[in-house]
Amino acid sequence: MLTHKSLLEAYVHAKDKCCPSLIRDIYEPDAVLNISTSENSVAFPPLVVGTDGIAQTLVTDFSRRFTQCRTYYVCDQLASKEDRIDRLPWLVLMREKESASLRIGRGHYNWTFTRRREEGARVREMHICIDHMMLIADIAGDLLPTIQSFLPYPWLPPKVLDTSFGFIGECNPSFAFLKEFRTDRFGLQHERLAPTA
Repeated sequence: MLTHKSLLEAYVHAKDKCCPSLIRDIYEPDAVLNISTSENSVAFPPLVVGTDGIAQTLVTDFSRRFTQCRTYYVCDQLASKEDRIDRLPWLVLMREKESASLRIGRGHYNWTFTRRREEGARVREMHICIDHMMLIADIAGDLLPTIQSFLPYPWLPPKVLDTSFGFIGECNPSFAFLKEFRTDRFGLQHERLAPTA
């Protein structure tokens, strides 16, 4: 039976591993996707309705532009309220094909689910908010695997993110940009990102 957590894991797998057929198992047929961004450097349609459009936007079109993608949920534990998950922080690390560059971004997800008796939950609505997306020259392609090797995937505890990015940034000036992606820059309530006792 699909749970909220297993749906989020399936979404990351579908997007990062380019498996568009999985979208039909995750979303309701008439599901709604909203994307908002404060960045001019990334372009996505603001509204997509239905699994075919969602698969096209988040998987097929996405994989044409980006490779080696890993999407991380930045939290200690998944907190859902009834059939909603609000303001779940995310971090993405990927390679942009055209510019041979590293893309690193942050934002949050809002999810709304429906429940089916036999099959469990499905996504009814999803909002992706892109707060910040940075383009870093990486012709040799070594920055991305170095950063990814420090981070558990896809569930990334805030303390691990901050410790890893602090360590990498202090050890090598080429990674100084990582300070923009520590959890104090996510613009979310502190208690949502704080490690559990």
